[in-house]
Amino acid sequence: APLKCYTCTSATSNSNCMTQTNCTATDTSCQTFLGSVSVLGVSATSITKTCTTSCTAGGTSFAGVTGSVSCCNTDLCNVSGANGVKYSFPALGLSLGFLLVLLRSSAQ
Repeated sequence: APLKCYTCTSATSNSNCMTQTNCTATDTSCQTFLGSVSVLGVSATSITKTCTTSCTAGGTSFAGVTGSVSCCNTDLCNVSGANGVKYSFPALGLSLGFLLVLLRSSAQ
């Protein structure tokens, strides 16, 4: 049977990220990206969960921005917002771009 993962895109909290999805036959991992940014005491969080064919775990932090990618490979294993704080830089770039847009729009 195909893997099942929780999925969502840019949810603001883990409780908004509980959609169960049947992955495709080629997907081997559930991936969770957790990004957060804190500027002048204001923080924003972005959680994205997906089915993926390959997942590289890792973590990074600089200038108030933190990001982590965690991977797991059992059904609905990505239930929590951060299983392990770890990282993939292409995902980081995309999510940092999203976070900057989020900050700009909330600052207006």
